[in-house]
Amino acid sequence: MKKILLIILTLGFGYQTYSQCTANTKSILLNGTSNYVSFNTDNNLQIDSAITVEAWIKPTAFGANNYTNSIFCKHSWTQGEMGYVLRCGGSGQLSFNFAGLDSTGAPTSWQNVVSPTSALTLNTWQHVAATYDGDTARLFVNTIQVTAFAFKGSIVPSTTFPACIGRLSDTGVGASRYFSGQIDEVRVWNRAESQAELAAGYNRHISPTSPGLVGYWNFNVVSGTNLPDQTSSANAATLTSGTLSPNVPFYQGALTPIITTNGALLTSTSATTYQWNYNGQPIVTGVNQSYTATQNGTYTVTIIDSIGCPATSAPVIITGVGIQEISNSNNLIVKNLPNSIEIVAMNSTKIESAQIFNSNGSLVAEEQNQESSVSFNKSVLAKGIYIINVTTDKGLYQSRVAIQ
Repeated sequence: MKKILLIILTLGFGYQTYSQCTANTKSILLNGTSNYVSFNTDNNLQIDSAITVEAWIKPTAFGANNYTNSIFCKHSWTQGEMGYVLRCGGSGQLSFNFAGLDSTGAPTSWQNVVSPTSALTLNTWQHVAATYDGDTARLFVNTIQVTAFAFKGSIVPSTTFPACIGRLSDTGVGASRYFSGQIDEVRVWNRAESQAELAAGYNRHISPTSPGLVGYWNFNVVSGTNLPDQTSSANAATLTSGTLSPNVPFYQGALTPIITTNGALLTSTSATTYQWNYNGQPIVTGVNQSYTATQNGTYTVTIIDSIGCPATSAPVIITGVGIQEISNSNNLIVKNLPNSIEIVAMNSTKIESAQIFNSNGSLVAEEQNQESSVSFNKSVLAKGIYIINVTTDKGLYQSRVAIQ
């Protein structure tokens, strides 16, 4: 029964969502003769209409023909022609094959779309994808369409043998057509992804709840042979004889930003967006690559990289800004209060004058003929670092103060 697709437009990238920014850590390594991934269940993989199958591959050898190295296989013929398979081989060719039904529902045997030779390269990571929308089957390498094949109809669903990664699923013909090399990020959709959607999601983890995603295996397990399905289809896989490899086609997690300092000037490594934080709290005005610290304390920067992944830097401790007594501080207290700057004399000291200079050295406020205290209204002062000079009967005093 053909599925009716409800088109839901989401902001930015159509159907896909990219909520996961964890690092890509593992792929599977298969030897081309006996290693593969098997499934005990087959939920939602018996697709009969629109479909996308995609994966990252790093082949180390090609078989004699374009169909000899199975990437994701869900087809069979010993109990009737049915299903689909994404595969490669020959002289670097990619192939997608499915058992077809024409527009009247009559069987047409196998429909096969094959890329030109040398579309694939040995010992190199490349993203491969096949799509079919009921009218045209297409092949993509690194999100670029390399060929297309017109066929108006549907797919005979495979109801017999569970899927395999790296080998034929039809055990009736014996184990064969193994894949040699590495495979990562295998995804199966019950809709045909557009070229733009493939390009938007091929080099990152995607949300397991993306509409139409019915199988997703990213192989990011610490150890063992159990490979969970990230989607609700729950088709957990088992790695047979192959190994997990730390060599992967993309990293995914955002790289931790590094802060460089030049006095009070803090600068982050390059990113898409920035949020500077002071003592763990966001700074409202701290949204650029650089930020000038206005008070002593701990600073970090949280960035979002080009593919939407966040990361936070290690903390940097800043001293030498904010309230900092520079000289003769035993006889005066400078208080940076919410609405005012208070200067209080101690030890019978008398204040003769108090001046506030901005960072350019310009006088911006002054009080004279005071005795034991001076108060300045902060509402008339712009944000920034100021120098306070206080002349008393016991000498000159100086402080720095930050107004935010």
